[in-house]
Amino acid sequence: MAEQNQFEIMKENKIYMQEWLDFHQRVKVVDTDRWYLGFANRLAEMLAGLSLYREVDTYSRQETALLLTLYLEDCVADDGNWRQFIRWHHREYGRYLPFYTLTDNYFPDEINLEDIAFILWNFYSDIETDEVGNPLDDSLLKLAGVIYKLMDEIFEEAPISGHLAPEWFIGRDFMEIKRTPLPVPVPGGELPESAARFLEASGGKPLMFFDSHREWAAFAVEKMGWRDHDFIDSYKECRNFIMYGNPKGVLMALDIAECLAHEDNPCYDQKLAVVNAYRLFCEQGLCPFDLLKYAMEYRLLPDAQFPFEDGKRLLHENWDFVARWFLDEYYEGD
Repeated sequence: MAEQNQFEIMKENKIYMQEWLDFHQRVKVVDTDRWYLGFANRLAEMLAGLSLYREVDTYSRQETALLLTLYLEDCVADDGNWRQFIRWHHREYGRYLPFYTLTDNYFPDEINLEDIAFILWNFYSDIETDEVGNPLDDSLLKLAGVIYKLMDEIFEEAPISGHLAPEWFIGRDFMEIKRTPLPVPVPGGELPESAARFLEASGGKPLMFFDSHREWAAFAVEKMGWRDHDFIDSYKECRNFIMYGNPKGVLMALDIAECLAHEDNPCYDQKLAVVNAYRLFCEQGLCPFDLLKYAMEYRLLPDAQFPFEDGKRLLHENWDFVARWFLDEYYEGD
C-alpha cells in the first residue's frame, strides 16, 4: 500500500520534458536536459511529501521544483539569469540579495542557502494578491536547508549546460528600470498649470491632506478650478485625500492619508499605519510612486512594517526592491 501511495505521488507530480523545454524557450533536447529534469522530478516528489507543501497545488509544486533546478543549472554553469540577478542586485543595492544578512560563507559563484530561501520566498509571496511572505520564516529556512543539502550532495556530478534558460527568474526590463530622483521645482522654471495652481494655493507646500470628500471637493473647485462635477462626485465614498504637487503636475492618493506621519496631516493614525502602510509598497496603484519616494525621503512612513517579526527593518532596508518587485509597471511608471 505504501509503495502504491509513493507511486501515486510520483505520478501526480511528474514533470515532463516539454515543461523543462518551455522554460528554456527551445524545442530541441540537449545532452544535459535529462539529468536536470530528473533532479526536478526528485525535488517535486520531495516537496509533495512535506507538510509545508501539502496544501499547495501540483502546478505550484512543480514550478517550485523547476525554478530551483534552473537555479542549480545556472550555478553549475556559473552563468545565466540567476547570476544576472544577483550581480544586478549587488550593483543596485550593494549586496547580492534582499532581506538576508550575508556572511563570508556566501559565495556568489556557488549555491547558497540564502539564494534558495529567496527563491522559495517568491512562492510565499503573491504579487496578484499583494501577499508578502516572511523571508525569515523558520519553515522556509528549514526547507531551504534541506534543498541546499540535496544540491550540495550532487553538485559535482551535475553537468555543465551551455543552453541555459533565459530570464527564468527576472526579466531584463525589471533590471533596466532606474529609480529617478524626486522631481523638484527649479527656481524660475516653468510648471504645468495644475502644479502652479496647487503650489500657489498650498503656500508652496508640496503636500496637502484632506480628511473628507467635502473639504477636498471645495479645494478642487475653488482653488484648482476643476469643473468636472462627475469626476469630483465619483470620489464621494473616499475617506481621505492626499494631493502632491511637483514639476510633473498634481498627483492624488485616496484613503491612505492615515499612513503618513506629517505635521499637516489630520488623518494620520499610527495604529492604522502599523497595520496598513506596507501596502503602499506592494499594492499596485494604491500610492503614486513619486509620492512613495517623497514619503520615504522625508521619513513620513516611520510605522510601515511587514506583518511579521522584524517586519519594520526588513521593509525599510529593502523598500525600493520591494516596491520594484510588487509594483511592477507602477514602479517609476508614468
